[in-house]
Amino acid sequence: MNQSKMRRVLITGIGIVAPNGLGRERYWETILNGPSAIGRITRFDSSSYPCQIGGEVDDALLDDAVEPRKQRTTSHATRMALLASEESLRDGRFSLEGRAPESVGVAVGTALGGWVDGEQQYGILLERGARRVNPFLVSGAGNHGPGIEVAAAVGAQGPQVTFSSGCPSALQALGYGASLIAAGTVDACLAGGTESPLSPMVVAALARTQELSTTNDDPQRASRPFDAQHDGMVLSEGSCFILLESEESVLSRGGHVYAEVIGGISSCDAQGMYGFDAIGDAGGRAIHRVLRSCNLTPDELDYVCAHANGSPAFDRKETLVLKRALGEFAARVPVSSIKGVLGHPFGASGAFQVAASALAIANEIIPPTHNLVSPDAECDLDHVATARSMRIRTALVTSYGYGGLNSYLVLRRAS
Repeated sequence: MNQSKMRRVLITGIGIVAPNGLGRERYWETILNGPSAIGRITRFDSSSYPCQIGGEVDDALLDDAVEPRKQRTTSHATRMALLASEESLRDGRFSLEGRAPESVGVAVGTALGGWVDGEQQYGILLERGARRVNPFLVSGAGNHGPGIEVAAAVGAQGPQVTFSSGCPSALQALGYGASLIAAGTVDACLAGGTESPLSPMVVAALARTQELSTTNDDPQRASRPFDAQHDGMVLSEGSCFILLESEESVLSRGGHVYAEVIGGISSCDAQGMYGFDAIGDAGGRAIHRVLRSCNLTPDELDYVCAHANGSPAFDRKETLVLKRALGEFAARVPVSSIKGVLGHPFGASGAFQVAASALAIANEIIPPTHNLVSPDAECDLDHVATARSMRIRTALVTSYGYGGLNSYLVLRRAS
C-alpha cells in the first residue's frame, strides 16, 4: 500500500473467542500474565495418541450467543466466527445503521474450516447410515461458510472473501481487508480468522509426522516457542476478528483507535509442501519490500510479533528470515510469540497476533513469550521472555505456513 496515495486504515475493534475466554480484556490479561489455556483434549478420546493436549474453547459461550437453528446449519468454526465478529463490533462501538451496506466488507481466513464437522458426520454415516447425516453439511461446513454467515449477521454487502492458505490465512485476510479500505472500495471491513482443528484425524496425522508436542504431562508448559526444549506445536481452536476502518469513518463517529495498518505482503519459498528456504531469503526479501513500501528502514522497527509456534523448524526459520531481512538490526528488535499461552490456532493465528500487536502499541507493553526459559541456540535474537514496557511506534506481524508461505503485516501507532 502506497500511503501517500491511499486512505489510512485504522484498527478500531477487537473481538476474541479463545481457549482462555471471551473478549479483548481477558485475552490481553492472559497473554501478558498467563495462565496457559492448554489442557487435555476432551473433544474425543485422545488417550492412545502421542499428543493428547490442545487449547479448547468453552462451547457454552457459543450456545449462549448463537441461535439454535444456526447451531445446526453452521460449523463449529463458523459459530466461533459469529461470536468473535460480534465482539469486534461491540468493542469498536460500530453500527451499520445509517451506512450504505455495500460500504462494509468481510474477509475471513481459515485453513480447515468445517473439517471437524465433516469428520463427525462421516462417523455418523458409517455408524448410523445416510439418513442421519446432517443435510446442511456440504454448504455449512465449507471454508467459505464463516464469511457468508458473518456478512449476513452484520448486514455487510460489500466484498466477502475467504482466504484458505494454511496458517497465514487470517493475516492475508487482514491485508486484503486493509487494501479494500485503502483503495476506497469500502469504509470498513470485518477481517480475521477462525479455526477448529481439534479433530481425531488432524491430531493423529500431525502427531504421526511428529509436528505436535508430546509434553502431555505438563500441558501448560508444552507450547515453548523459541525455547531449547520446544518439541512441536500445540493445536488450539478459536476466532479473532479485527474491525478495520478508514480514517474518515472513524472521525465521523469519534471512534477509538488501537493502531494503524500501513502495509502487508506475502511470498512463497517455492520448495514444495514440506520444504523451506534454507537461508530465509524469500521471506527476508518480502519483509524488506514491505518495509520499503511503508517508508521504513530496519532500525525503525520496534517489535516483531512472531508466528513462532513451538515447532523447531518454524521457530528456526523465523530467526533466519529476520536476520536476512534486518541484517545487523535483527539482534536489536524485540521479538515475542503469544503461542506459549494461546497454542496454535492454525489459520486464525495471524489475527490473534494482530490483536496482540495492536494492544501492545496501545498499552506500550510487549507481551512475553511464555515458557521461554533457555533459547534454542539457533534462535538467537532479542526474544522477550517477560513483559517489557516500551513505546512501540511500529510492529511487524509474521505468519508462516506449509508450502513455505510467508505473510507479513505492518502496524504503527496512530498519530
